[in-house]
Amino acid sequence: MSPHLHILFVEDSDSDADLLIRFLKHENIDFSHSRVWDKLAFIKALHENNHDLIIADHSLPQFSGMEAFRIAKSENIRIPFILVTGTVTEDVLIEYAKEGIDDYILKDNLLRLPSAIDHVLDKKKIEHLSGNLETALKDLTDSINYAKRIQNAMLPDTALLHDCFPESFIFFRPKDVLSGDFYWFKNEEKAFFAAVADCTGHGIPGALMSMIGIEKLNGSVLTTKLPSEILKQLDKNIGIALKQSNQNEHISDGMDIALCSVNTDTLLLHFAGANRPLWIFRNKTIEEIKGTKKAIGGVSTVLISNFESIEIQLKKGDTFYIFSDGFADQFGGEGDKKLSSKNFKDLLISVQDKSMVNQKVEIEKYLKFWKGDTEQTDDILIIGVRF
Repeated sequence: MSPHLHILFVEDSDSDADLLIRFLKHENIDFSHSRVWDKLAFIKALHENNHDLIIADHSLPQFSGMEAFRIAKSENIRIPFILVTGTVTEDVLIEYAKEGIDDYILKDNLLRLPSAIDHVLDKKKIEHLSGNLETALKDLTDSINYAKRIQNAMLPDTALLHDCFPESFIFFRPKDVLSGDFYWFKNEEKAFFAAVADCTGHGIPGALMSMIGIEKLNGSVLTTKLPSEILKQLDKNIGIALKQSNQNEHISDGMDIALCSVNTDTLLLHFAGANRPLWIFRNKTIEEIKGTKKAIGGVSTVLISNFESIEIQLKKGDTFYIFSDGFADQFGGEGDKKLSSKNFKDLLISVQDKSMVNQKVEIEKYLKFWKGDTEQTDDILIIGVRF
């Protein structure tokens, strides 16, 4: 119970009011009080005083306890309200309950009043905390949704890929509202760049890293057109941005990435990867081109400063895939195990007779089947292009 309460009594009988006051003092309840018994005085008291509790009689000369409760509700003044009255019919009590009164006490059972006061005040505190939590949750959700708009604005227009390669798809399923995976495109003269990156974590931390990564990629491609050199610059610039050379800071965040460029005239592909591969389907099988075993950024014990550059001459009918690890790492299936890279490869091989749009549909179906009721494990991003 509060150390000191300010109680508003709505009671026309002097003797009944005196009985209540003496009883509460006898029960060692620390309170001050105001008393009203007509409608206008009640409304005035609601607005002029900060009451912790209202104790009202049902039958009053000019209005009733029910009307007093309804007035407080209509004024959006949520003060705990206890009805203390003589004998009333069951229908009246049901009507009070439907209106949402906090509690009622019969005058011949005042011994229950202290516990009722404790109960309604505790209930008020819980409602207040719940309201604060709901407000905080709404503010947080609104902020995350706005951050999603910013993140989406930084991602390249998917039309860049589809306009250059009509037979293509982007399968993007963030685990949360914000994503730590991101795709990146750049269409230069006769060279199309495409990347899939998987940043440390997902949600808000991953999204922050993704926006840094996009900005640094946009800067790196201005000075070099070779994927391996772009990754080298990206690694350096991420390290500078996150002060990863400062041992006191020791920020280990970074990203894995697969980056390739395709000459749109000759179909000559250059690939470089940081812990991510490139898969090419040709001759009824998938060929895996592995990336360098080093992440972009982070604090690494691997003494590698360069990323391997791989050149591949694509042919008509070849299909390549770059992706994050989210699809293969998804738990589900019998035994709730990881989907695995092998099953992912088998799936892609099985859908090669389909268009790229329909491949995306089949990937969605397979993920839904495999995942079942299991929560999504990580962000999922797959890009497929057929030449």
